[in-house]
Amino acid sequence: MTKFSSNFDVTHPFSDAGAKMQLATNVALAWTVPGTIVNKYKASFSYTSDSSVWVAYNVTAVAPVAGTLVDSYKEEFKPAERYVNGGDVLSFIASVGTPQVGVSLLDLPNPRQ
Repeated sequence: MTKFSSNFDVTHPFSDAGAKMQLATNVALAWTVPGTIVNKYKASFSYTSDSSVWVAYNVTAVAPVAGTLVDSYKEEFKPAERYVNGGDVLSFIASVGTPQVGVSLLDLPNPRQ
């Protein structure tokens, strides 16, 4: 797994682990992060520029319905970067269109080493 590192102008290396997908409107798609709970990653997300994508963490993503307000948790609209563990499940859903989505993982250093 590519290790997290940062160098000139906060650039990062290419990842050797991740996923890419094309979503269908209102169809949740789940992806399990490789590894086990001891594996900690920085997940970087990329989306089609005009997409409406929700990403959920260990729950199923649900697209919002027009004219309604619903409490939600562990679900965000187009997050840029988040920390995840191996074995976590990320769920994706698009409320409009068929956007492409990418997830790139960088292995975070273990502070105990």
